[in-house]
Amino acid sequence: MRDQNIAGGSPEGEDIRKENRHFNRTPCSEGTHFLARRRLYEGVIKNFSRGGTYIETDGYFFPGQEVTVAGPFEGGGQESKLKGAVVRSDGRGIAVKFTQPV
Repeated sequence: MRDQNIAGGSPEGEDIRKENRHFNRTPCSEGTHFLARRRLYEGVIKNFSRGGTYIETDGYFFPGQEVTVAGPFEGGGQESKLKGAVVRSDGRGIAVKFTQPV
């Protein structure tokens, strides 16, 4: 069974709700680019974990949409690329669940 934590529905924690999490999130503000629908987008990674990330970005994205995200996901700050799928889009950005382990 997973631990239940009180966490914000947005990076700023405005909408408080119970969420199940496998991994702890690490807040950040790191520029990124990601590929979706054969197009390159830009955004800002607001938090990340071993399981996923939240990216502030413009554009229309839908749950299940595949993306490839570039970011500092590995030790030493080296940029790496991870594949994932959009699990939520809230008008300010997207939550991505990684489909390959970090």
